[in-house]
Amino acid sequence: MRSVEIGGEWYSVVGLGGFELEDDPKWPGARDVLLAAIEAGVDWIDTAEEYFDRKNETVVAAALRDVGQPMKISSKVAPLPDGTGFEPKQIREACQGSLERLGVDRLDMFLMHYPGDSTDGIEDSWGAMRSLVDDGLTRLVGLSNFDRSDVERCLAVGPVDVLQEGLSLIDHLETLELARWCEEQHIGVVTYEPLGNGMLAGAITSPDDFAKVVPEYQEWGFWKRLFSPGRFERSHAVVDGMGGVAERVGCSLPQLALAWNLQQAGVSATLAGTRNPAHARSNAEAADVVLRPEDLADLDALIPLGPTRP
Repeated sequence: MRSVEIGGEWYSVVGLGGFELEDDPKWPGARDVLLAAIEAGVDWIDTAEEYFDRKNETVVAAALRDVGQPMKISSKVAPLPDGTGFEPKQIREACQGSLERLGVDRLDMFLMHYPGDSTDGIEDSWGAMRSLVDDGLTRLVGLSNFDRSDVERCLAVGPVDVLQEGLSLIDHLETLELARWCEEQHIGVVTYEPLGNGMLAGAITSPDDFAKVVPEYQEWGFWKRLFSPGRFERSHAVVDGMGGVAERVGCSLPQLALAWNLQQAGVSATLAGTRNPAHARSNAEAADVVLRPEDLADLDALIPLGPTRP
């Protein structure tokens, strides 16, 4: 597994998304997923205080204890009411809470998860984030789901080490421009949802696949963007087009989607979550998939077919 430098620290270019491990610290499968990822060269895992109301961090900690091998850890603080909040005192409390739940003395990355109702006072929030680095509570600090103007306001206070943003062939395509700008600012960019919530892995066969399990998923933004009537068909058209490229390259659909992410200008690393150890190994192998210019051109030509493009 190749590594990339972000903020002076080294990370495998494929990280493990912790969200999919859900909220049961006694589930033995979490250990198997982590072990498979580690054996494949993945050296970090991403979680957040808001994931399953702080329970996901506990799952990650339990699984790491079971595995008995360390991984770098990134976590995130969310705004009120779902998170601890972005006041300077709240940010420190959130970081200390994550450290306690994860059972570590220092995080590797700590990020502001997404904007709340307002970004007023983000300069004070960012000052508090930078103080966590100064005090040794985290190595790097970053932002997730914030726009360029907010990043620029934070940069005026202190360095932004990393930006975490969604990106796939069918969603969050505005990240492409932001990533190129971040590269100029020496900000690492980590992408999430590179598989389009499973669509680009070939795992979604019906617009209702999520709703059958959790009905309220129909109210989620990604379901409306990618899987609602009329948009699902466009998502599926992109997947169909990917098949020929994957066959030519000699990789699976998920590996192709991950490799496309990793070869975008400014993208440092990508996060892939799973509950399946075999998928964890396969996702890690995407780091070695090389796409030629003609492969990238064919994939880019599919983008206008997608659900988030007119």
